[in-house]
Amino acid sequence: MDKVEQAAEKLTYQGIAPWMIWVFFVAGIVLCVAIAAVWKVVDISRNEKKRKQEEMTAIAEGVVQRKVDTLAEDISQKVSTKMQDKFDAIDKKLEADKVRIEQAERRSNEHDKALERIENTLESVDANIKDMHEGFTYLARGTIATLNHQQHNGNAEELEEAAKELNKYLTHRPIVPTPEKK
Repeated sequence: MDKVEQAAEKLTYQGIAPWMIWVFFVAGIVLCVAIAAVWKVVDISRNEKKRKQEEMTAIAEGVVQRKVDTLAEDISQKVSTKMQDKFDAIDKKLEADKVRIEQAERRSNEHDKALERIENTLESVDANIKDMHEGFTYLARGTIATLNHQQHNGNAEELEEAAKELNKYLTHRPIVPTPEKK
């Protein structure tokens, strides 16, 4: 073996040539750089995907919130409209009831006035009946006195007393007002 071969053999490591070690070393470094680059790309891709997902979530939440707000406003407006319609219906019923109550109060007042007129008329009628009863009593006494005078032939005292009572009644009796007609 010549010296070159011996030198070449010394340069080999367990049968691997030095240039191969350098190739493997460079290939390892390239592989590490490639793995790091791929890892970085994967990391960037994950971050981008996460960012887009957060963005989409935010957009979706915004859309959902706007939709919820719109629906809530629509529901609120519909409920408000329906409640206003119900309140309007209640107000109409209350107005109708108020009118009926006013009419009933007017009729009640008219009935109270009519009842008062009837009571006044009844008082007047009662007074007239008492007056007529008293008058009939004096007339009856006078009639009886006349009959007794006829029976007893000339008892003038009874006739005179009956005539005085009848005259007193007719001249001194109170005037009873007649009821007003309305």
